Amino acid sequence: MNSIFYESDKERWDEIDKVKQKVAKYLKIPKGATVLDVLVGEGDFTRAVAKSSKHSYVIAGEILASDIKEAKRRIERDKLKESVELLKMDVTRMAFAKDSFDYVVNFTGWEDFTAISGEELINTAFNEMVRVLKTNGILAVTFIPALESRDEVSRKDTDLQEYMYKSSKRPKFFHENFFLKMFEKHEIKLLRKNVLETPKSRLRPPDAKKFLEWGCKNYKSFYAPDVEMRSYEEILRKFRKFIERYGIREKRSKFIVLIGKKSTI
Repeated sequence: MNSIFYESDKERWDEIDKVKQKVAKYLKIPKGATVLDVLVGEGDFTRAVAKSSKHSYVIAGEILASDIKEAKRRIERDKLKESVELLKMDVTRMAFAKDSFDYVVNFTGWEDFTAISGEELINTAFNEMVRVLKTNGILAVTFIPALESRDEVSRKDTDLQEYMYKSSKRPKFFHENFFLKMFEKHEIKLLRKNVLETPKSRLRPPDAKKFLEWGCKNYKSFYAPDVEMRSYEEILRKFRKFIERYGIREKRSKFIVLIGKKSTI
């Protein structure tokens, strides 16, 4: 069992960063392409795209002020200001003209989108992403799939994930079929799919407790006021034995990449 535990927080983030770099290379963005990256968070994937496609220009859009501030710092640190432009952006109402970009890309963030904007606006976001994409342009979406309850541990993982939030409005993870339907609905022809997983998938019990305690204190500042979380003490009372034996699953350990082309119709 120990082989699937991350030994440190650094190891965890390093493995997740490796996946971002693999996805950026997998896109094979050609020289001179105009790229829009949406739901960028702190901009790690944006920087990976800029580094893998050195002669492309990337516009990155994010709505949270705290993420924008950190993304700008990292872009400047990596000396990418000439190839990356970071904008405060609501992906459901973008200011760009129709057919503006050769590529519209994304690396996760859909779970946070549902907590902040609501699941019902994902369709609106896709409308906008396809609107600003040129005909025959490439749409690439990477998402964290919903956990599959295959055994007792994974079922408990799902129970813990659900229990963390009191309110019905919360981060939500989707099955692959949801995004395939989005592609079909918006006339994006699926070209290829890739599944990537980190070599480890769980936080050790001590790290799991620290992660949960930090999340319970800080997540409420990221999400809309009506996203209500349970306290760390409540979660521990219900799941202490499970956490002390199995830790918790790092949701960002499996990723699905869907790449499609905008229809000429």
